Amino acid sequence: LKMDPVDVLSFLFTLGSLTLGQDYSTANLSPTQIQMLEDLADFGLIYRRSPDSIRYYPTRLATTLTSDAPALLTSTAGPSASSSLAAATSERSGFIIVETNYRIYAYTTSPLTTAILALFTHLTIRFPNMVAGKLTKESVQTAITYGITADQIVSYLTTHAHPQLHKTHPVLPPTVVDQIRLWQIEGDRMRATPGFLFKEFAGEEEYKGAVEYADTLGVLVWRNDGKRLFFVTRYEQLMGYFRNKPKKGAGAGAGAGAAG
Repeated sequence: LKMDPVDVLSFLFTLGSLTLGQDYSTANLSPTQIQMLEDLADFGLIYRRSPDSIRYYPTRLATTLTSDAPALLTSTAGPSASSSLAAATSERSGFIIVETNYRIYAYTTSPLTTAILALFTHLTIRFPNMVAGKLTKESVQTAITYGITADQIVSYLTTHAHPQLHKTHPVLPPTVVDQIRLWQIEGDRMRATPGFLFKEFAGEEEYKGAVEYADTLGVLVWRNDGKRLFFVTRYEQLMGYFRNKPKKGAGAGAGAGAAG
């Protein structure tokens, strides 16, 4: 269908935190996510008044799939109905505990909820009614590569936080929230650039001529005038420059590499 998998995953992740009965705007959705609305409506996961409506609503099915709430509770459900309702109410009011040591405990039996947590958490323990894991730099940055932002992770954990956490302010430990955002910033700050490093110039004049020529060509990425080093994305025209330039001693050496 030529749909962006990052947008698909991000929207499914968001769907798990929507509130039943609340309307949401399509204004901030990407073209892929707009296209998804048609399929989700066919599956009964969202409702739209018309195919071109700018508002949509999560259905009971969508909220049920992301929680332990039973789809239907009737008077004939037997003595266990009240306990089931209590469990459903407990999950709807919050089921995730986040500790200051980055450990997460989620009291859930929903496979979808477990799968959502696994997107940004390194899960280590799974019981029939609980999963446990830890927020790590690797797990969070992996989620970020999928298109999930730090704010979305924090929002999801806050929305589904256990009632015990809501007795404190803020709900989530500030150290955990800050670290999740720092991991995103760290991933955004470091970018690898393939290219070639030029070094070992015979003199200052030769170095300046080469680095200025690279800058003129628009291939210069980084330079260190003190050590007479510079990094470029392409080298073909520079090699022609060195071949055509009269040599005054040793030439420049180039090596393939990457700049961060």
